[in-house]
Amino acid sequence: MTSAPCHFEAAFAGDDLRTVAEARRWTRQALAEAGLPDDTVCDALTCVSELATNAARHTASGRPGGKYRVVIEVTGRQAHVEVVDQGGEQAPDVRLGGAESGRGLWICAQLGVLCHAAAPSGGRRVWVDLPHPAQAASGLVNDAHAPDGGER
Repeated sequence: MTSAPCHFEAAFAGDDLRTVAEARRWTRQALAEAGLPDDTVCDALTCVSELATNAARHTASGRPGGKYRVVIEVTGRQAHVEVVDQGGEQAPDVRLGGAESGRGLWICAQLGVLCHAAAPSGGRRVWVDLPHPAQAASGLVNDAHAPDGGER
């Protein structure tokens, strides 16, 4: 694992949902380069999937020619996973239960600290800081297992 902070950033076409898989692959590669524990990588991939899908489906990023950016910052064993979109009519909404949307953001909020703010570009920034502080403080962050479930 690298000890120096790492910054990664890439733009993706928002008008094609297939780029969400591309954003996940790019994120996996960036986090592998940074040497994060497997649990944090898996959580980051879940969050990138949710945030990128939301950008493509619910913001101007999903219009023809629209784009969103994925920003990853790694410091030690912690990751900041952010998607910057081109803005929309509604703010992100975290919901649980029978709601048709918002459940994915709820999942992200359980994995880490979920936040959103206006971006200087006029769009919106939505991010998750991983791992969740309660997990880190309790020692629940466990990288003693390989991604296939076997012991290291």
